[in-house]
Amino acid sequence: MSEMRALVLEQKGGPFVWHSVERPVVERDEVLVDVKANGLCGTDLKILDGQVSTVTMPAIIGHELSGVVIDVGSEVSNVAVGDNVVVHIYVGCMTCKHCRLGFENRCPDVRRLGFEIAGGFAEVIKAPSRNVLRVDPKIPLEEVAILSGSIATPFHGLRTRARISLGDWVALIGVGGLGIHALQLARELGGRMIAVDVTADKLEKALELGAEAAIDASHEDVPARIRALTGGRGADVVVEIVGGASIPPVLATSFQCLAQGGRLLVLGYGYGYPLQVDTAQLVYGQWEIQGSRSSAKQDLADVVELVERGRIKPIIAKTFPLDQVVEAMHELRTNPPLGRIVLV
Repeated sequence: MSEMRALVLEQKGGPFVWHSVERPVVERDEVLVDVKANGLCGTDLKILDGQVSTVTMPAIIGHELSGVVIDVGSEVSNVAVGDNVVVHIYVGCMTCKHCRLGFENRCPDVRRLGFEIAGGFAEVIKAPSRNVLRVDPKIPLEEVAILSGSIATPFHGLRTRARISLGDWVALIGVGGLGIHALQLARELGGRMIAVDVTADKLEKALELGAEAAIDASHEDVPARIRALTGGRGADVVVEIVGGASIPPVLATSFQCLAQGGRLLVLGYGYGYPLQVDTAQLVYGQWEIQGSRSSAKQDLADVVELVERGRIKPIIAKTFPLDQVVEAMHELRTNPPLGRIVLV
């Protein structure tokens, strides 16, 4: 039996410990990937805190990953040994209605790499060949790692759920790891972007990447500014991408920013934070409230093309060696960056 090293989360709260574990062997329709980088996101903090009930400890986590193909099964034709790849983590049953429609992220029996299946905090990962997409080697693997989570996730929400179209006013609340990419994607879909945050450098970057206005929520009246910018109408789409205890007040503010017939897209979530809305305002405003979970494989394929064409720029805030995952998670928890933290 061949072995490899993996960084294992022993129990809720840690520690992470290096172990020798069995090296996976590919079946006929599977791919073996030498892992090069893992993006780090708020869901990793939820797993560390024991909030994700489907993750059984000890666990090998890591779900935003890139690497190089080192072995393929006998029936694999979409990638070859030596290809740089990104991995779509949602492994659907492929028989339910959602999977047949291409929405494996809605599959009731879905299993996810880095959650219910061993993830990227290991030397090697095995995945179904249908979950692996080739990426131009000119794109650094640190950037490739964040395509599946940081970029495909907001892309699915913005395109499929919020249905952003040309000329829509889009208020983006939270310019962090997902937010800075959501801004670029919504602009690409034709949205007129308003960035909202409490950090000056994030707002400056948002303007640099195409936002028409930036609002500092720490001292500005966000709904009033948005209505002034939109001729009194409000935003056609409000995208909420914040975390922690700020979620409930941000959601309350989000409703105040919506135009008639507006859509609220909730991407930032936390366990135990209910959403409250005045039902009269909901009915008279004719609002839509939408949650969006991860992405479908086609979203990731389209994101790969957008990045390869230079239409979207993956933003890396900082890299850490995988050995320093505790330090990296502490920074993510206490000082959420502009862009993504990546473990290499």
